[in-house]
Amino acid sequence: MRAKAAIENVTKDRQAIIVTEIPYQVNKARLVERIAQLVNDKDIEDISDIRDESDRDGMRIVVELKRGAEPQIVLNQLFKHTAMQESFSMILLAVVNGQPREMGLIQAIKHFINHRVEVVRRRTAYLLQKAREREHILEGYLNALDHLDNVIAIIRASANRADARENLVAYFGGKKIDINTTGRAPRLDPEKPFTSRQAEAILELQLHRLTKLSIDEISNELKEVRERIEDYESILASEKKLRTVIIRELEEVKELYGDERRTRIEDEAAEIVLEDLIADEQVAVTFSHSGYMKRTPISTYRMQRRGGTGRTGMKTRDEDFVEHLFIASTHAYILIFTNKGRVYWLKVYEIPDVSAAGKGKHIGNLIGLQPGETVRTMLAVRNLEEENKFIFFATRNGLVKKSELREFIHVRSNGINAINIEDGDELVAARITNGDQIVFIASHEGMAVRFDENHVRSMGRAAYGVNGINLEEGDYVVGMTVTPKPGAAPVGAPAAGEDPVAEATATPPGAAAAEVVDLTQKGTLILSVTENGYGKRTPAEEYRLTNRAGKGVINIKTTERVGKVVAIALVDENSQVMLISQYGKIIRMDSKTIRESGRNAQGVRLLHMEPGDRVAAAVVLAPEEEPNGNGGLLQ
Repeated sequence: MRAKAAIENVTKDRQAIIVTEIPYQVNKARLVERIAQLVNDKDIEDISDIRDESDRDGMRIVVELKRGAEPQIVLNQLFKHTAMQESFSMILLAVVNGQPREMGLIQAIKHFINHRVEVVRRRTAYLLQKAREREHILEGYLNALDHLDNVIAIIRASANRADARENLVAYFGGKKIDINTTGRAPRLDPEKPFTSRQAEAILELQLHRLTKLSIDEISNELKEVRERIEDYESILASEKKLRTVIIRELEEVKELYGDERRTRIEDEAAEIVLEDLIADEQVAVTFSHSGYMKRTPISTYRMQRRGGTGRTGMKTRDEDFVEHLFIASTHAYILIFTNKGRVYWLKVYEIPDVSAAGKGKHIGNLIGLQPGETVRTMLAVRNLEEENKFIFFATRNGLVKKSELREFIHVRSNGINAINIEDGDELVAARITNGDQIVFIASHEGMAVRFDENHVRSMGRAAYGVNGINLEEGDYVVGMTVTPKPGAAPVGAPAAGEDPVAEATATPPGAAAAEVVDLTQKGTLILSVTENGYGKRTPAEEYRLTNRAGKGVINIKTTERVGKVVAIALVDENSQVMLISQYGKIIRMDSKTIRESGRNAQGVRLLHMEPGDRVAAAVVLAPEEEPNGNGGLLQ
């Protein structure tokens, strides 16, 4: 919820922010005090004065700005640091069939309608019962007034109220009674006998109602009651009429209480400030295995000597860990690819700015993932129009595709297709290349193919791709990576001896150096991990170059003891690896502790598995700082 604010010109060269409404439950006096505190603490430096000009006509808080101040920036600072922007949480929780349930809006409306149907049905049945009871009494009145002289004689001759009631029932029932009456007792309809309730009502009847006018009133009331009974019976007999009653009552509520919406609903994207108003600075973008994402200014991580204590990074649960770490400009893009071949993008400044120890926000709250979609790859890019930059894709069934980076300039908020995926297939990996690199693809059965990416021509987004590896029946791709050709540097990697964080910190905003560095995509050793917890590192050069679509060569000997391949990754001597089993067993290790061996080796045991357990995933961790500071990057 945001305060309603407008920008007005105070003088020729000075402007003011005028606040006329504030969020629900926000105290105006405390809001003004908070703004003043921010000015005194120099957190906001472009405010010259603040006044509360509210009166009986409404609220008016005037925030005058200094000469030359940008009002939109100041307004955004007020939204960020004060209660002018607040979150109001709600939950559609209701008791359904005796149990509390959380529901979506459509579910809640359906349950409300069903509840109203039940309420109106029961209410109508109750009113029908009351109307029939009234009809019964009115019929008794008319019978008594038709035999008024005999009724009076019976009441006078009776010993008491109970005796009079019994005598009236006997008289109207045609029975002989020991009381002289002026005429013969009436014979009534045997299906509607005269009852004690009618006799009691007659005894309670006041004398003034025995006039002719009162008889007409009783007759008219009886007619109205019978019409109501007919209406109630028709409502109970027709579901359509019952729902018509509900609609009519809702329209009456709308007429009585409905008014214009007092809050204005706007697309949040329309509220995001222009990129020109965002400081161009280097930040660390982290993405955890469980899907939490955040950005933190590089300045948060002060430089320390080697062997320092480091500082606490993203707080994660025991089963979570940082999986990606980018050093990127706030003006860079994060391309997010899913298993269904769709791509979403975020500007880095749209990612929540959270402290170094914060967890951040879940990716599902930042992009509109479709049902069944999971994130497979994230790529950081500064310039989507850069020439000679490509995105290389690999699918589970062995298809590969290369598309120019500029194909992804216009990505909608609900994503677009990056690669068409056939039924039964899914995207496994995507990597940024310079068009002249080596592609490595590994399969579940332990085969691998390594070929020059020039063997794959560039294609549009709508293409399905071409065959990258010829798989045996039942086999599938578990991973893909790209390596530079001998003598070339990896795409986006810093030069030898450079500290990516130091470079990013020292780089002036807008400069090209160290704009995007993915700190998890480094190395020239291929790590292969099997489902039974075995693994090995093999130099990429051990795999001979072949043509695309070949069966490839042996990557690792898959036996009953080691199991099939579940993951591959590109590592170096400083990488850290985490293995997660299906039973939730986790181990973290330095990649240099894993033996470096040839293609035909089976590898060494990385994780002891319980019977029936299997390795579910193996990922290269972002080089976060350790508590002891040894080997940490962000210290």
